[in-house]
Amino acid sequence: MRKLRKNIGLAIFILIAGILIGTLIGDLLGLLLPDGAVKRVMLYSLKIGFHPVTIDLFFLTLTLGLMFKINLFGVIGILVLGYILKWLY
Repeated sequence: MRKLRKNIGLAIFILIAGILIGTLIGDLLGLLLPDGAVKRVMLYSLKIGFHPVTIDLFFLTLTLGLMFKINLFGVIGILVLGYILKWLY
């Protein structure tokens, strides 16, 4: 049971860290490139999640939302980080 919990936690970590690192690298590289097809591919991103929802009660206001922006390098980041962590463990 502990091993399964550890593997699920590791998979979630790989997914989130790979998306964050890869998308950041893709956005930075995309800004350095001249206009063209390569830049469009690097900067094209898919947004996954839900937009912020505000719940306004009389005494409390809550805003909840979660959105991941994934580009080509985000997917590559997931694969690379997964391979590295699999190699380490």
